[in-house]
Amino acid sequence: MLQMEMRNRSSLDELYINLRWMKEWKRQTIEHVGEGPLPYCTFWLTLSGSAKLQFDNQVYEIRKNTLIALPAQTYHRWISVGSEEPFHYLSLACEAKVGSFDLLRLYRFPTQTSLADSPDAEPLVHLWHELSDAFYRLLSTFEEGAAGLADPFFMFSTAQTIQYVKLRAMGNQWIHRLFDMLQDRLPELPATYDLRVYEVCDYIKAHLHERLTLEELAKLASLSKEHLRFLFQKELGISPMKYVAGTRLQKARELLLMTASPMKEIAEAIGYEDQHHFTRAFHHAEGM
Repeated sequence: MLQMEMRNRSSLDELYINLRWMKEWKRQTIEHVGEGPLPYCTFWLTLSGSAKLQFDNQVYEIRKNTLIALPAQTYHRWISVGSEEPFHYLSLACEAKVGSFDLLRLYRFPTQTSLADSPDAEPLVHLWHELSDAFYRLLSTFEEGAAGLADPFFMFSTAQTIQYVKLRAMGNQWIHRLFDMLQDRLPELPATYDLRVYEVCDYIKAHLHERLTLEELAKLASLSKEHLRFLFQKELGISPMKYVAGTRLQKARELLLMTASPMKEIAEAIGYEDQHHFTRAFHHAEGM
């Protein structure tokens, strides 16, 4: 009998990839387009046209057959689109993390990669369309306004779970193609992060029920408040207290979806003073 086993923990034990949305765009103007930080890892595959955009502090000229890879919390601003033909691109947004850390930052994905004359471009586009079809087939099984698209949570039936597992597998396959295609441009090893950020993140997750302060977290890491803010912004793209708020709301989503706990108990479990403060924070984040 052949038996294989990983006896030790690995650096990818907490790898998490979850598709959030996919869209196909044809832009002829930058009117009514938003700007600001992108909440998820975002990829674009450009099929035609040209555009000029700012990502964080750098301006990029984007043309046909280009792959754009943006870590979560990347600031983006449209500057212009070309006049000859629409700027046509396929977009995919996903949560892609190893624990608390952004996958694209860990492996230093290049922001812009030319796919001109690349044999990888067509298969990547083809798989995007297959993934998009599967994604919208799954969404079509939900009823608008019932357990569906108007709600912040989806409760999956067994049949929908099977579709969802397939969708996750296809999403992983798409990310695998990207890694394979860009392997020569990626570092041999992922970036190493300051262990103090890991420790603070683990502490936050274990103490969500407590009233956490920036002063307390900085003291835990033996850092000044300013240095802790700097490290979190550098490593995670957000401030320590935004990380606390996001982690609390993520836990709230899980408890609301998967338990029958009263709102008051959920609020207490994630560190809110009372149900009113929790409800207000949740409404601000989710819009309902």
